[in-house]
Amino acid sequence: MAEAPVGAFLNYLRFERRYSPHTLAAYERDLQHFLRFMTQHLGQKMESANLLAIKQPDLTAYLARCQLTDKLSKTTVNRRLSSIRAFFRYLARRHDVQNEAILQSRSVRNRPPPPHALTERETTRLLEAITPKQNSTRADLQNYALLLMLYGLGLRISEALSLNCADVLASSVMVTGKGNKQRQVPVLKQVHAAVAKWLAAHPNPEPQKPLFIAPRGGRLGPRYVQRLLEKLRIELNLSDNLTPHALRHCFATHLLMGGADLRVVQELLGHASLSTTQRYLATDMKHIMDVYEKAHPSAKKG
Repeated sequence: MAEAPVGAFLNYLRFERRYSPHTLAAYERDLQHFLRFMTQHLGQKMESANLLAIKQPDLTAYLARCQLTDKLSKTTVNRRLSSIRAFFRYLARRHDVQNEAILQSRSVRNRPPPPHALTERETTRLLEAITPKQNSTRADLQNYALLLMLYGLGLRISEALSLNCADVLASSVMVTGKGNKQRQVPVLKQVHAAVAKWLAAHPNPEPQKPLFIAPRGGRLGPRYVQRLLEKLRIELNLSDNLTPHALRHCFATHLLMGGADLRVVQELLGHASLSTTQRYLATDMKHIMDVYEKAHPSAKKG
């Protein structure tokens, strides 16, 4: 089972590349698993000469076995594939074994999971918990305005914290997003009212001053907001995934669940590509299908 080439490769990693015993063990496990499969799959021992017999369909069969039978994650499959490619690159350089099917193989596409969002009920509980009361402090007013802006406008935390007082208009906010691209986001009445109350309490609401300020002055940092949400998450027993960015996910998901047009949501979020916005469709596909079945003419006829 290609003991000599594998042994030589591991010695190369041990003595020339100075890899740790843990890393060497991982390479050995990955290669033994692959070569055992190929021995059974091709019906011949995987000695040096037979390593050239491995073709693209054989590699595809191995990757399918890893994912479908062994139920390995795409991350683990790609790690194994990386070990296999490293082994065959070594064989090509040191032993003139050129297997192009493996050397040119591509990693399994690892799509990011759908963004996590709170339910509408959970989001309501969160906002109710920070709604300013009669005896609220200046910090309470700022916290409410900021979190309401993240959820109500779908801003990235960096976008919200980079705002100056002059950026907030009566009916919109001028936001500078990725790549310094600017977009104008409409402001809901509830959000505008919260920001107006905060500006009334702001210690220095000059046009070019930061809209959100740190306790000791200067522009508010993201760590403050992260700690605020960590505290609220524990108090309200909410998901561990509650982060400043999760409120942006809530904004997009709840709009789509309410029937908003995908391109409108794309514009509001400032996404350059529609495919980025489409990730939010996966968060509640059942709801999307219900809307589809009620709205589509063919579904109605059925």
